[in-house]
Amino acid sequence: MMRFDELVLVRLIPVPGRAELTRDEELRLQDAHLAHLHDLWQRGVLIAAGPVDEADSDVVGISVMTCPIEQARMLSAADPGAQAGRFTAELTVWRVPADMLVGGAGIPPRSVAEVLGTA
Repeated sequence: MMRFDELVLVRLIPVPGRAELTRDEELRLQDAHLAHLHDLWQRGVLIAAGPVDEADSDVVGISVMTCPIEQARMLSAADPGAQAGRFTAELTVWRVPADMLVGGAGIPPRSVAEVLGTA
């Protein structure tokens, strides 16, 4: 019988009518969001995260977590972007054949400056 790993797929959905932010506010909030994701990765509950092409989707980001869905729900609600009302998290349990996912050496950035290479 095949074994499965149970993961949680998290889709970040923008909140309609969200308030406009200044560029500095956006950068501070994005830095806080990235730091949150980096911390989840360091704790071993996040295996992948990143933005999506907003032009083709109502989703702004996707992540994959290795914890139970209720824990993933609490961790997603604690994201600074969710707390600021920028997006909500839509969670789905995703079962993949055991050991199918192969981790790489990639480390998620902690800030916009790291993404841009100016840190």
